[in-house]
This record gives sequence, C-alpha cells and structure tokens, in this order.
Amino acid sequence: MESQHVSMEKIINCLQILQKQYGSDLLNADKCNGIYNSLLKKREHILSLLNTENIESPIGKVINSYKEISNKFNEICVDSKEVVNSIESDLDNVDEVRKNFKNLLNKLNDLLTTKQYLKVIQKLEYFNVELEREYKHKDTEQCVTIFANMCEISWNLINLKSSHINTLVSDILQYWHEILKTRISKEFEDILKSIKWPFVNANFSLQLPLQNSIDKLQLLTEYLLQIELPKEKDVATLLTPIVDISDLSLPVYLLIQPLKKRFIYHFHGSRQTNRIDKPEWYFTQVLTWIRDHKEFVQKWIQPVVNKLGYYHIDSEGELNIGLVQLAVEKLQIDIPKAQYDDFTFSHTVDEALSFDKELRDSYNYPITQSGVLGVLTQAQVFIKWLTMEKKFAIEKMDNILSLSTLESSMEPFSALTSNEEEDMKVTVCADAFMTLLKRITDRYESLPQPGHRLQFLDLQLELLDDFRVRLIQIANAEEGNVIESRVPMIANTLFYMENVLVDWGNMLHYLNLYYYKVELENITSTAPSLNDVTDSVAAFESESVFTEILSLYAHIRRDLVSTMSECVINEIKSKSRNYRRELWSKMKVNKDFKSLSLTPSACPMFEVIARRLHQLQKNLASKLFSIVWKSIANQLDTFLFEDLVLDNRFNDSGARQLKYDIERNLFPLFSQFSDRPASHYPQLMSSITLLNLAKGSALLLRDTILQLEGATDAEDTRGKMLQDVGVTNFTPKMAVTILNQRTDITVDRLIID
Repeated sequence: MESQHVSMEKIINCLQILQKQYGSDLLNADKCNGIYNSLLKKREHILSLLNTENIESPIGKVINSYKEISNKFNEICVDSKEVVNSIESDLDNVDEVRKNFKNLLNKLNDLLTTKQYLKVIQKLEYFNVELEREYKHKDTEQCVTIFANMCEISWNLINLKSSHINTLVSDILQYWHEILKTRISKEFEDILKSIKWPFVNANFSLQLPLQNSIDKLQLLTEYLLQIELPKEKDVATLLTPIVDISDLSLPVYLLIQPLKKRFIYHFHGSRQTNRIDKPEWYFTQVLTWIRDHKEFVQKWIQPVVNKLGYYHIDSEGELNIGLVQLAVEKLQIDIPKAQYDDFTFSHTVDEALSFDKELRDSYNYPITQSGVLGVLTQAQVFIKWLTMEKKFAIEKMDNILSLSTLESSMEPFSALTSNEEEDMKVTVCADAFMTLLKRITDRYESLPQPGHRLQFLDLQLELLDDFRVRLIQIANAEEGNVIESRVPMIANTLFYMENVLVDWGNMLHYLNLYYYKVELENITSTAPSLNDVTDSVAAFESESVFTEILSLYAHIRRDLVSTMSECVINEIKSKSRNYRRELWSKMKVNKDFKSLSLTPSACPMFEVIARRLHQLQKNLASKLFSIVWKSIANQLDTFLFEDLVLDNRFNDSGARQLKYDIERNLFPLFSQFSDRPASHYPQLMSSITLLNLAKGSALLLRDTILQLEGATDAEDTRGKMLQDVGVTNFTPKMAVTILNQRTDITVDRLIID
C-alpha cells in the first residue's frame, strides 16, 4: 500500500510538471507525439552520459582516469616495497660495519687512554723523582715549581671519571705538600722570629725589619701560596660560629700561630688573666693584635698575593678572621658557664656585642662571617639572652616609673629642661624608656638572621604594651582635678612616644623587619589575587611594625585629651550657673558699646577658662594643647548656645551685653592661640549677630524666611539672605528660633522646616 501511495504521488507530481511546462499543448495529439519524441531523445542523451563504458562521457572520463591513477599507484607501491627491502638490507650491512668500526674506535680510545694514563704516571714518577732530588739538594724554588706542575696535572684530570688515577695524584700531592709545608713553614717561622713577630708593645713601629728579612719573608710567602692544595668550601660551615683556621691561606695561618700560643697562654688554663667575668680582656687583646698587625700584612704580604694573581685572597681579612676565631672559641667555652650568673652573662653579651661592632665599624669585618654573633645566637644562649633582656628591661621600666629614678632625682613625668625638646614637653620617663628601647635595638640590629631580630622586635612591642598599661594604671590612680594631676604629662609621654615610633617605623632597620614579618605571615597563605597583591603593597607602604601599638597609644592619648577638655568644660559649667540665669530680657545697660563692662556673674567662668588654659599650655606639648583648646572652644560654643542663648530671651541691652562679654572678654582669652578665635564659636557668633540686628531688619528677615518656606530650590533665597547679614552656620529654621528669642519680636513662634 505504501509503495502504491508513493507511485501515485510521483505520477501526480509528473502531471503537475507537464501541465506547468506544456499547458494546453497536451490536448493536441500531434504536439503530444512531438513532446514524447523530444523526451525520448533527452532520456537517451542522459543515459549515454551515465554510461560508464562510454569514455567520451564526463563520468566515463573520470572513471577511466581513476583506473589509470590506481594502476600507477599500485605500481609505485610495489616499487617502494622493493626499495625499502633494498634499504633495509643495506642498513643491515652498514650496521654491521658500523658496529665493527665502533669497536675499533673503542679499542683505539682505550689504547690512547691507556697511553695517556701511562704518560701521566710516567710524568708523575718523573716529577716525583725530580722533586725528591731537588728536595735533597734543598732547592726550594725548584721543588715549588715541580709541585706546581703536578698541581696542573691534577687540575687537568679533575673531570676524569677514573678515581684511581685521581686518588694517586691526590696522594702524591698530599704527601709532598706536607713535606714542603713542613720545610717552608720552619723557614717562615724562623724569619718571623727574626723580625720579632708578633709585635708586642708596638716594637715594629720603633724599628723596621731588615730588607733582606722582608725579601726572604715575601719569597717564603710566595712558596707557601704556590704549594697550597685546593680546598672545597662547604656552605654550611660558613653559617656556624666556629671556623677552622686551617682553611686560611698558609702564610696567614702561620702568622696566626704565635698569636694563638700567646692567647692560649693568657686566656686558657690557670692564669689570672683567664677570668670568666672579664671577657673584655681577651676581646680587647684580639682588637689590639688586629690593630697592631694589619699594616704589616697590608704592606708586605698582600702584594705577594696580588703578584701571583690570587685576588680572591684577602690576607688582612683572613688575619682578622683567624684572630677573631680565637675569641669565638674562648666565648664558646665560657658562655655556658656564664649562664649561671645573670650579671656575668649580661656583661659577657654586652662585651661580645661591643667587640663585634668595633670589628665591623673599624676593621670592615665581613658580613658573611658571623663571628661572636654566631655563639650568641645558638639556641640555648639566645633564649637566655632574650630572657635577660626582658628581665632587665622590666626592672628598668619599674625604675623609670618610680617616684625617683636611680639616675636622677626628677619626678618621672616632669619635663626635660632641654630647649630643643621644650615644644614636645618630653618627660623624663618617656625619654628614658625610648632610650631603653633604642639600646635594645643597638644590641640586636647587627644579628645576621631576620628571625632572631624579629624575636627582639616582639620583645620591644611587648615592652611598649606593658608600658602603655602602666601609664593607664597611673592615670586612673590620679586623684583631684585632672588638669592639676599628672594626666597632662602622661598625655605628653604618649604623644612623644608616638612621634618617635612613627620615625622609627620609617628607618631602614624597621622597614626590613616589617618586610620579613609580612613575608613570614604570608608563607602559609594561599596564592593571592591581583587585588590582594595591590592591597598588600598599599598596606606595606603605609604601615610599619609599630602600626598596631601606635593605634593603642593614640587611643589612650585621645581619651586623656578628651578627659582634660571635659574636665575644663564641667568646671566652666559649674561656674557659669549665675551667668546663665541673668535676666537678659530685663537688662539695662549703656547703649555705648565701648563703655560697657564685663557682666560680674561671668567673672568666675572666665577666670576658670583663663587659668585652665594657662595650665594646659604650660603642661602640654604644643600640638596636644592645640587639640585641647580647640576642643574646649567647640564644646563651650555648644554649651553657651544651648544653655544660654536658647534658654533665655534678650532685649536690646541683654543682646548688647552678651556681645560685649563674648567678643571683648571670651575671644581675647583664645586670641593668643588663634588669629581668628571667633571662627571657633560659629553658633555664638551667629546668635549674637541675629540678636543684635536692628528691629526692622530682624522683622523683615524673619518674615521673609517664613514667606519663603516651601519654596523651590531656585526660588529659595533664605540662605543667601542669612549670609548677607553675616549668619553662615544656621538653617532658616534655627535663624527664626534665635530671632524669636528677642523680646521686641512678640509674634507667635512658628516652626520653620
């Protein structure tokens, strides 16, 4: 059924096409016959085109071309297989030849290596025999030359994988090195004795050694440098406090030996100079030896080193390292015993730090060498050091804050008399405590490891916080009037310490510590986003290691400043009660403003203001006093406005008297602190202006403000009108409220939005 349905659809489609193409011609039999014949021809043409055997048709041509290409491809594949087979056969033959050739080359290489190996051995035997012969003849120069040739062979074999010949060369070199070193060292020591080395009591400066002795010394120095064996420096050894002085160049090592014997004689064993409580003795001795011998080494030894091209050797620096090592070893022995006595331990640490500072400041001791600091930063010693620093700092803090310090009879919160610090009103305790912190910094800032410095920084921050808590306790314990207590001096103390800490935070030492601290805190954090990185950079630029403690100090200082200003305001309020209760609406005074005098009831209030401002100016740092008097002025402005102006009505005389009291008596009290004291009393000034307007002007202003109530922004000119009369701080509603306080305006009071 489906196939029949499809056939019917095709028939219908064909009929529709015929109908559309031929139309009425289908009704004519002749034309239908013509159409039929035409379609037959087309059908035959199409069939001929589709005939694959017809090579003239396009399809036939394509198929024929494909067959030709396919045949050629098959032929090529056959040929390629033959070529591949031929190549593989040739490769097999060539590979066999290659293997044979490689074996021959390997054998040749082995033979050449063996030949070179034998040559090296023969050369070594030859040098060994020659060296032995020259040694017997005591020709040191020839011995050194031959030894140098043997060293050159060793350098040429340094990359050779064979360990046997390297071991052989090394053993031979080591053998002759010890022999030559023994002989040359003996001659070197003899010549040192002849020039009276080491120099004691500056004898070298009194008499120069003979030139032939110097020449002999320099020649032996050259020999010693040439017979040195190469040393492999271990990086880990550079980080330890103990340095093997045998790693120094041979001439310097031999120069140190007589000094080492003297050092051991004086500072080891049962000699009276070997005292654990006198570390300064051996530290001073080492510094003296460095000072007395450096010029000799610079003048006679270093030129020989430079002549040989050994620019990596600094003979003076090595001498310093070797001599310092004597002190390091002695300190390493004494410091565990010194830990049992706090005073001895602290004294030893102080002397060691002074010794290290002198070395680095005066003798350019290299920063790569830890010196005595390596001993002090060993775990057990460092913990003890940190504990003692804290103990002595707390004791010093107690002494600083006591009623009388040990160094001075001055009260701890009294100001220093230095003219330079007069403006800051620096207190004795603030100066002493910051000096204490500075001394701690001086002791630890040269430590090589940031981790050790950060631990000392944490101690300083802990001491700062402890000092802050003690200041709070002292301030809270003060009795009586705040202004007459020690609170102003405590505020000065806090303010001075804030300024010092801000300056310290910008110093390179503390900037480095802040960087290390931030890095340490970020070690365990995840990878930050770009915004996080930007924020951290901004924070790094604006913050310091003291940021947190500074915020705590600033908070206390602001509280104390607020307490002082509130104390003054409360006292003013109590003294102003009668003044505020004056009958301002019934007051009668002279109309001549210049002939007026201060209202008698205002005298106690103004007397308090003048006295307290004088006391605060005398006791407070200038910047703190500026903050306090401005706060007092601001609070006083609000108080008089709310409790005097808004609570009273004023007639002409009352308004005039108020203006006189404020402008001629209150403002002058603040004029010594500001060129425009009135600017700190905006509410009082605006009120006085409105209360002293002429009645007509006041009524007109009030009515106009009321009429413009609800006007649009473009039409609202009330603000400009108030500015024209000198009122800049009141809203229209408040201006009407003040105008309604006038007794000559009797209309009902309205609320103006």
